Amino acid sequence: MKKVRFSIADADFYFKEILVKNLLGDHKLQLRSSCNNGNELIRHIHLRQEDVFLIDLFMPIMSGIEAIKIIRNYDIQAPIIAYAATYQEDIAQILFAYPNVFYCQKRSNIIEAILSSMVFTPVNRYKEYLNEWKATSNIEDFPLPGVQKDSNEYVPTIVEIQIMRLCYEGLSNKEIGVQLNLSARTIDTYIKRLTDKLNLKSKIDLIRYCVENGYYNSSL
Repeated sequence: MKKVRFSIADADFYFKEILVKNLLGDHKLQLRSSCNNGNELIRHIHLRQEDVFLIDLFMPIMSGIEAIKIIRNYDIQAPIIAYAATYQEDIAQILFAYPNVFYCQKRSNIIEAILSSMVFTPVNRYKEYLNEWKATSNIEDFPLPGVQKDSNEYVPTIVEIQIMRLCYEGLSNKEIGVQLNLSARTIDTYIKRLTDKLNLKSKIDLIRYCVENGYYNSSL
């Protein structure tokens, strides 16, 4: 079976690492290029080896929007999944001026679902997702195929979300304590209890959970 080749451009190292790892768990997918910005991605496109592109819209040096414009100007019609933290109508209008572009929330499970269930199938299901994301202003997830919420799943508190976000940013427990005006021992306890509640094994697992569920984008 021919593999689906994809390239990704995202300046967010942790998010990109987790997303690529999850995607490569599907043996039908093959990574062509992992880039940190749009400029790096564009340097590869003359080879025309991609079946699909995954592009963060907000990157340094060259934004995702500029990269998409250049890709389409090269008459490369491979599907593009373009993602951002929140829905913006002006961004949507720019993106949908180009064919075969899928605008979605920057969450690994959403991107995986769109790639596996929508990009290579009729887009009516994608349009349903897009309308729901737009209507809810990115507050809730829309139940895509394979992305179902467990009603019994633990929902982190505001303080727990803040701690996860600071873990994601690479702070030590002591540094997190300084940020939140708590002792390092209290942060240790928070992390231990939170990993237990989420059935996780380590702080690394907690960072992965933070990325996969979009908490690293929280402004709390």
